Amino acid sequence: MSAENLAQPLIAPPRPAHLSVPLRNIFFTLMLTISTLAVAGYFWREQGYEMLIVTMGWPHVILGFVFYFGRVKRGEAKARSAFFLLALVTLTLWVIHFNFAIIGLIYLYFLYHAFRDEIFVYLQTRARHRPGPSVYAVAGVGPLILLMLLVPKQQDFRQDLRRVDLASAQFANDGWTLIPFKPIENSVGRSFYFYLQAPHTAGLRALITHASVADTRRDGEVLVGDRQWPQAKDLIFRPHYAGDAQAMNETNSPAGQIAVLLTGGHKVGQTFKAERNNLDGLWLPIERLEESQATVQFVFHLASPPMLPYSRPLADLRLVLLVILSVIVLWRLWPGNNRSQLWIYLLVLATAFAGTQMILKSSSNAGYPFPLIFQFVVVFHYWSWYVFSFDKLRTAASKPLQASTIRAPYDRMLDYLRRGPYFTAAVIGLNLIAAAGVFWYYKLNGPTTLRFAFDYNYFLYFLVFHVTFSFSPKLRARGALMEPRAVASG
Repeated sequence: MSAENLAQPLIAPPRPAHLSVPLRNIFFTLMLTISTLAVAGYFWREQGYEMLIVTMGWPHVILGFVFYFGRVKRGEAKARSAFFLLALVTLTLWVIHFNFAIIGLIYLYFLYHAFRDEIFVYLQTRARHRPGPSVYAVAGVGPLILLMLLVPKQQDFRQDLRRVDLASAQFANDGWTLIPFKPIENSVGRSFYFYLQAPHTAGLRALITHASVADTRRDGEVLVGDRQWPQAKDLIFRPHYAGDAQAMNETNSPAGQIAVLLTGGHKVGQTFKAERNNLDGLWLPIERLEESQATVQFVFHLASPPMLPYSRPLADLRLVLLVILSVIVLWRLWPGNNRSQLWIYLLVLATAFAGTQMILKSSSNAGYPFPLIFQFVVVFHYWSWYVFSFDKLRTAASKPLQASTIRAPYDRMLDYLRRGPYFTAAVIGLNLIAAAGVFWYYKLNGPTTLRFAFDYNYFLYFLVFHVTFSFSPKLRARGALMEPRAVASG
């Protein structure tokens, strides 16, 4: 037996961190998430959430890829073949999303990434950032992740493409009203969902629009409260495209109309498919039903349509899967007493997300522009990554900063990023640069070309890129202070 083997029993393994450490990090992350979302919503309403996600997202994406690419540049085993495979998967998803707008799948894709990494964060925090078990080595984690992905409903992941705040005084008197918005350049052939909502109007019968009892549009249907409305088939409306006349010339409306109340706090809308590019408005026939002295405030949304309620068979299937997966998770949990603290951690995390979702869903008629649950999870994930990274830096053995002996410039850069002061400077600098670009684009009317980098809708492509490259194979033990997957995948 070698001296090394003889010495191993004399080295006591590090004690795992107490459960209070990862729980403390969860509550600190929740506090940071709620605070930043509240500030963004207070100053810029719904648009502020998009600005925040893009601002915090760019450092997340850049640093994650910088660490990952270090493996590729060094030519580690399977790193380059994996890089080209993941690049091909990313490009494929981009092309599919560009042609079919798979927003719902992108949201689920990111949520899977976030849930998986939260379990990894727990395991690494408990192990004090030393090599530990993989995420899927824990019994029941696979079914648990699937269960958490099934809990949210489709409409919880809707993406707003355009929003317009308007008052009832802006509506034409008993005629067609044009609701304009920023043009959507590549709108031809794409499906959309628009809806109007007037918060704080329960019981008010002030304004109505009209719907047809006949199926006048084969490309969509009327929805009230995000659900099919049996009394009618389609709202009466006309899309407006850039270059069209600013006056409604067509006065003929289909026979068999019924009135649809716009006030009351509920959503009234329609799915449809754009016939041309540069969709920039919608004509709606709006009339006054009862006179009201108060001005009614409306919010118009143009959203992605795939996130609509499940059909009855799919809704039943979802409930069956929820029950089956819950039983499997509980079955795997029961004999796993050695992992009981992990399940306490996951229960706290799931309760926090479930409670947040209930608050956000019940707030739709509150008037305040609360974020979508997906936006909340994304910002939580960003902050969780920062809390985890700085916890890892704080846990590492302190030693004086010395000149790097690494010759390769790229590896030397990574070596410095693994040190607290340089990592902190990189995080602050990248966030400031991203914030400046986002503010320039959203608030200072920056060039339209900036949308490819700073528009929330285009940033979804970079989220796909980031999540896909987080599936890099495990090429070696995570012994360094900041391994690419451990810290920078996020």
